[in-house]
Amino acid sequence: MNLIKDYIFKLGFIFREIYKAGSGVFFLSIGSMLISGISPVVTIYLTAKLIEELGQNIGNESSVVYLRLLIILFSMLALIVISFATESVKTIICAISGLKLSHNIENLIAVKFQSIKQERIDDPAFLDLHSNTLTKCGSEPLNLMEGLFGMVASLISLIGYAVIIIRLNFLAFVFIMIFTLPIIIYKRKFQGMLFRFFNERTMQMRRIWYYLSLITDPMYANEIRIFGLYNHFRNRRKESFDDFMKGNSKIAAKEIIVSILTSFISMIGAILVGVWLIKYTITGSVSVSEFYLFITAIVTIVTKLIGLSNQIASNSKSMMFINYIFEFMQETDTIESKNLKIKAIPVHNIRFENVSFKYTGSDNYALKDINLNFDTKETVCLVGENGSGKSTLVKLLLRIYDPTQGRVLLDDIDLKEYDINELRSFFGVLFQDYVKFSDSVHNCIGFGNIDKIQNDKDIEKAAEITGANKFIENYKNRYDTNLSKMFFNDAIEPSGGQWQKIAISRAVFSDASVLVLDEPTAALDPKSEVKMFDTFKTISGLKSTIIISHRMYITKLANKIILLDKGILIEEGSFEELIKLKKEFYNIYKIQADSYSMTVE
Repeated sequence: MNLIKDYIFKLGFIFREIYKAGSGVFFLSIGSMLISGISPVVTIYLTAKLIEELGQNIGNESSVVYLRLLIILFSMLALIVISFATESVKTIICAISGLKLSHNIENLIAVKFQSIKQERIDDPAFLDLHSNTLTKCGSEPLNLMEGLFGMVASLISLIGYAVIIIRLNFLAFVFIMIFTLPIIIYKRKFQGMLFRFFNERTMQMRRIWYYLSLITDPMYANEIRIFGLYNHFRNRRKESFDDFMKGNSKIAAKEIIVSILTSFISMIGAILVGVWLIKYTITGSVSVSEFYLFITAIVTIVTKLIGLSNQIASNSKSMMFINYIFEFMQETDTIESKNLKIKAIPVHNIRFENVSFKYTGSDNYALKDINLNFDTKETVCLVGENGSGKSTLVKLLLRIYDPTQGRVLLDDIDLKEYDINELRSFFGVLFQDYVKFSDSVHNCIGFGNIDKIQNDKDIEKAAEITGANKFIENYKNRYDTNLSKMFFNDAIEPSGGQWQKIAISRAVFSDASVLVLDEPTAALDPKSEVKMFDTFKTISGLKSTIIISHRMYITKLANKIILLDKGILIEEGSFEELIKLKKEFYNIYKIQADSYSMTVE
């Protein structure tokens, strides 16, 4: 009972979305379904009637006979024209509404995706679900509706043909049905096998597409060519694809063999009944027109039943794939968000209380027993070697992840208690893997505060603070210049350092109370790094700033330095305090200072 309720619920959702995408498709499909179901039965009945009338009126040239024959003929033709016209119009509208339907469901998925925890997104099993959902969300709902309406149309036709055959002989109908049932049962079973195969091979398909992107995506072109990796990845793609096709071919071969056998068995019933019908026609028990009516109904009902078995199997497969959408939308591993607002006070306190964290699937802690306390009036530098846990600590602060153990507090309140959107707007961030938007310079900076993206003056001011204005002013169209060749022939492709300055400008343009800069000098040459030091000094004077870096010279900006090593906090304090300690920070700073021909005072 629960399965039926669940099935009806899902159908209701699909039909509602289809109706919202285009009510014309829905009503045309219903009309087409009724016409498609009734039309074939009525057509063969009228054809038999026409044959009967012609047989009875050979040599009779009266106008009444002509009129009666013409009415039958025109009725048949009208029915055929209406059927084809309805189907043609429906096909055109379906193509348009299908795009709307796909767009609407993709939007639902996008909204849901925003609420899913990063830990879940990191899970390969979720990536399989994500891939299957996006792949099937556009086509399968409409396929299901058309398939269901096609099934109903077939059932209407089958009822009509069944009535005709039962008029001839009820046992003949039963005989035909007994021989046709095996193919219906098998087709349903086969689609289950096929679905399970595709479901189990989702990761393999993702890998095949990944290899394709490596050898075709412009993003990877330079490295693939320079290192001569094309043949390697092409061969790996071929190996994966061949293995996939090997499994798929086994199922296909089984389907072909059993389909041929079951189709042959299904036709045996029709052949035997047909032989019996021919005998009765020869003896005169059945007229020629009745023979046409009955033999057409017999052959058609078998082919319709075979077609119905395909429709049932196809609809079953569509519903299996549509289950991906519902499984995705029912994901429970989502970000908890309360309604608490952040206090409007000048200085906020941030505290890490016994915080430990390890990534999904890892046995090792990325952070272990972190206890920290600092105010937003301070400029904080998180330093340490690559892999020390700097970026992970900030991801906990931004609630990209939640701690495995312990709490992160803002003004003595757990971050989980705050409205997630409020928290996200509290921090302005330059991620190490920042996005290079394919858009105008103006928008690439303006995305830092979408509500004020039309504020040209503040966007230009943000660029001046970071020094990005110096190269932007040299562009022909200045802030209206398009960046990235992805969509624009006239676009500029900035250098790595210029992209980074634009990304920092975006963070500065935000209304955030705290600015987080993750490895902000990673793409800069040593000379530009030194120049960027003054920029960071200006930024830290304007906004509370947290800087993540493995460059020690930048720590001179900080009120507080936090040194991490293999996920453990090993030193914290001001620059002067840590230098005087002459421990790990001092040693790392001295090594880097020497490499830059500097000396520690």
